[in-house]
Amino acid sequence: MSSMFNKKVFLKSVSLSMSAIVLVSAGLLTGCTTITDINDTDSGIQDKNPPAVEESNQDKIMPEFIALLGEKAKPDKLIEYIDKNISSVTAKDASTMLEELEKAQKDYLPLHEDKYYTGETIQNSLSKVYKPGFDLNKIDDIQDSELKSLLKETLDMGYKVETAEGMYFPIMNYEYLKIYSPYALEDMKDYIDIMAAETNKVPAKDAALVIGWDEVVGRALTQERFISSHGSSAKLESIKELQKRYITFMLYGLNNTPLFGYDTKTMDPEAKEAYLKAVKDNGDSDLMQMLSKYIEILKKSNYKLSDEIETFRKDAVEGKTP
Repeated sequence: MSSMFNKKVFLKSVSLSMSAIVLVSAGLLTGCTTITDINDTDSGIQDKNPPAVEESNQDKIMPEFIALLGEKAKPDKLIEYIDKNISSVTAKDASTMLEELEKAQKDYLPLHEDKYYTGETIQNSLSKVYKPGFDLNKIDDIQDSELKSLLKETLDMGYKVETAEGMYFPIMNYEYLKIYSPYALEDMKDYIDIMAAETNKVPAKDAALVIGWDEVVGRALTQERFISSHGSSAKLESIKELQKRYITFMLYGLNNTPLFGYDTKTMDPEAKEAYLKAVKDNGDSDLMQMLSKYIEILKKSNYKLSDEIETFRKDAVEGKTP
């Protein structure tokens, strides 16, 4: 029991971090594995082509939504309201709805997570029902009434479940929010897509990269496009912070996936190949211009770590122009 709750303290901080924009920090998600994408399709929204907005509906919808926020409505209540009304508001108001839903989900998450640690019952029950490919959307097949109730609430709140260190906990599920993307502004659509990629396949586990170097670059480029295209977005600073972490991945790697071998000080050959291709294919990108300069310095040292490389990457991560 003591061991389980020691893990709880650690994993609680992990799961909260996973649901925040900083979920890709080095060493996050120790041994973490996604169980499922929860309730990605069953939202009550059938038509993904937004109809024309009727002003009469819009006049009352947003005040009612704001009133729900003032009442500190739980995420499931907000989701229920959004399902019924998002097709009848402007794209700007739809984006506001989604931003407020995200805030509510993050605020409620710690309270919901506590329910996963009420004694050993829930954890033991989850360990019995979870098998590779287990689909939490099929909760009707679960016999344990307490577990079924908890998982239904997890679904209703728009969360998904992760496992780490042999324990289970809820996190944000951005893939779920994609059902609302057709109604939102372009920056919110792009933000949801970026965050869904992060939570669908986390970049790091146990201080090691679990995505390829090419995908690290690809995600950083997607983030760069967001920053370039959506300079006035409310999500701009969040994406800038996310990209900063990906630049760290690119230039340093992680403790258990270093860009340079600890003994040889030589650059990882797969990273070298990925970076050379990325620079060739995306030469006009500011990010790739930075990476190109990095490679030029690497060539001088035969792709081995040097003082010049150390200075370059430190400045690059800090946002200084190399």
